[in-house]
Amino acid sequence: MKYISASVLALCASIAHAQDAADLVLRNAFVLTMDKENPEAQAVAVRGNQIVYVGDVNGVESLTGENTEVLDLTGKMVLPGYVSAHDHVLGSAWSTLGVDLNAAKDKEETLQMLRDYVAENPDLPIVVGQGYNATLMGGAPTAAELDEIIPDKIAIIIDFTIHDAWLNTKALEAGNITKDTPDPVPGVTYWIRDDDGNPLGVGKEGSWFPVYTKVAWDPERMIEESREKLQPQVVAGGTTTALIPGVVTPNFTNAPGMFDDLEISMKVLEKALADGDLPVRTFVQPAYKDATADPVEFAARARAMADKYNGDLFRVHGIKLHPEGTWSAGAVLMLEPFEGTDNIGISAVKPDQMKEVVKAANDQGLDVFAHVEGSGTVRGMIDAILASRDSGNADERNALHHYQIVHPDDQQRMIDNSIPVNITPIFSVDWAGQDQDFLSMLGDTRTNERVSQYRPLADAGVSVSLAGDYPSAPMSTNSMLYQIYTAVTFKNPLDPANSKKFPNGAAPLDLMQAIEAVTINPAWQLRMEDKLGSLEVGKLADIVILDRNILELDSPEELLTTTVQATIMDGQFRHRDGL
Repeated sequence: MKYISASVLALCASIAHAQDAADLVLRNAFVLTMDKENPEAQAVAVRGNQIVYVGDVNGVESLTGENTEVLDLTGKMVLPGYVSAHDHVLGSAWSTLGVDLNAAKDKEETLQMLRDYVAENPDLPIVVGQGYNATLMGGAPTAAELDEIIPDKIAIIIDFTIHDAWLNTKALEAGNITKDTPDPVPGVTYWIRDDDGNPLGVGKEGSWFPVYTKVAWDPERMIEESREKLQPQVVAGGTTTALIPGVVTPNFTNAPGMFDDLEISMKVLEKALADGDLPVRTFVQPAYKDATADPVEFAARARAMADKYNGDLFRVHGIKLHPEGTWSAGAVLMLEPFEGTDNIGISAVKPDQMKEVVKAANDQGLDVFAHVEGSGTVRGMIDAILASRDSGNADERNALHHYQIVHPDDQQRMIDNSIPVNITPIFSVDWAGQDQDFLSMLGDTRTNERVSQYRPLADAGVSVSLAGDYPSAPMSTNSMLYQIYTAVTFKNPLDPANSKKFPNGAAPLDLMQAIEAVTINPAWQLRMEDKLGSLEVGKLADIVILDRNILELDSPEELLTTTVQATIMDGQFRHRDGL
């Protein structure tokens, strides 16, 4: 018999232990796993890009080797990474370049901020900016007003929703926008005009995109610059996965140009991954907003791109359907007229065409996420989803995004048919004068009965997710903590001391519902629930570490001072602050 020495046995054990050891151990934490079978833990271990342990502190010791990074978190909170199912954090930073007017409270402040910016930047070849608010300005501004400040160079100022833009005369001339220029979709995508048909300077719902494309758009450079600027910011707020429901470029309303920009965007992501510089999982949807595009051909092209780009770190996922404008501009389809009018609004993609788009996409195995703000558009999308199901597409996970104004009958249909939604909570609170707009355009009764009605969906077990929707909302509100705060308070997170719950007739989410809405629910909506959204052995290591346990706060306002101390995506630290 041959004997093996104790030293050799020890060496073999050491090698085996090194092979089994985790790369990262988080211990002495409050781990909220979002796994119903194992909801809380004290420790998590990661090897490579996978979670290999979730449990108590004692059990993780056997996974700790000499090369394991061990973080003793002394009670800090560990959560699954934030899965945002609606953020344009790729390609959209061009829309926030230049002067930032979001802080202006009225017309004079807006104009003065422009004067100051022009005086401080005299050498700019063109002037761009973002953030004016027509409601706070007392109505749509004019080219003549912009000419007084910027008479000798092109100026294009985008509004705070990123849907409309204010142009001076030089910009109108550069884009050849005249009395004879047809409106792309009258009532939705159009130019505000005087009684004689002359454009006054504001283009609604992307009618101004061709002007911007002509004078300022450089897709290869600007899409990459957007990615480099935006992705680190969302990662700092806890985001590990972001769905881009349409890359917002000046070709957004033009299907051929949209697909061209989408292809550039995917090449940008491909290069970032190859360079080791992709900090957030990035899923992208082609946007169907061009109503002239054939739904079947559009879905087939989207399917080809989804087959080409289908990884866990970046992919083409489904289709974004954008049938309308914004409710505050009246450019949405309503079931009943806006208050005091006989106007029921309008949509570019009509309900019957919505059915064609949804069915064509679902037939290709693609889910459709639809921008729906008006009650008529909500009903149209519900009808489209149910028609697609009836045709045999039983496995679809189509979703309604924004879900602003909803008739009670359709609210019940959402519950009865378990149709998922994505909400940007700040869009229905008293931020940016929206409370005044809702009350003036819908009246008190409809506002309180039909706006922000997503708590009943969550109570009924329907999948509800939350997202920041940058750049239509400021990047400063984009973090998972701001989304949770706004959804549980119905208050403006940018000015909580002066904000009041709005609307009064709707119920906010409870805290656990809000946490589900930034973790496991959106993971399911993106068909990634087997890999993301909860902390379980075998899932991908997407993790957020907070400086405190948000289940034990004295008030919701403490959510706004809670810090994301680390964001781990695919097993790697992508953001680290104080650990």
